Amino acid sequence: MQLSDIELMRRIAGGDQQAFSVLLDRHSKMVLNLVYRIVLSRDDAEDLCQEVFERLWKQAPDWRDDAKLTTWLYRVANNLALNYKQRVQQRHVLDNGSLELLVEHAESVMPPNENENLAVHDALKALPDNQRAVMAFRFYQDVSVKDIAVIMGLSAKAVESLISRAKQQLRTCLLYTSDAADE
Repeated sequence: MQLSDIELMRRIAGGDQQAFSVLLDRHSKMVLNLVYRIVLSRDDAEDLCQEVFERLWKQAPDWRDDAKLTTWLYRVANNLALNYKQRVQQRHVLDNGSLELLVEHAESVMPPNENENLAVHDALKALPDNQRAVMAFRFYQDVSVKDIAVIMGLSAKAVESLISRAKQQLRTCLLYTSDAADE
């Protein structure tokens, strides 16, 4: 019988490392995929994913059984990823060698997966962080608008607006890419 996330959290609160391992196996891929879609670097996504689960371990003794674990994981992962992106962008703005750093960062980004062509990957990279985050939640993780709103601390209307703007920007970027390729 498979233990529920709540039961695993209860066991983790008691220091059960095996329960933590089960929870990690169950949810780490989902968290890693989400964080990668926001930070666009495999190494950084792995580090941030590890930090999410470190926080989960520390949070376990204070865990409320009425909380949904996946919502908590998404919220922490999203916040860590967006905060990381802001720190990286500030470093690039403040550094005189920012062009070189951007080139280095671009080279460290994972290539798109087999199901995603390069143009789409590049268009997603061009989105503002919050738009890329809602797209990652909605279309890569299949999270409902209502749940995205809870995770990101926004209204459902704000999430729908972000999705709409992201789609429009993606369309524009992909049309531009397609037109440039035709020339």
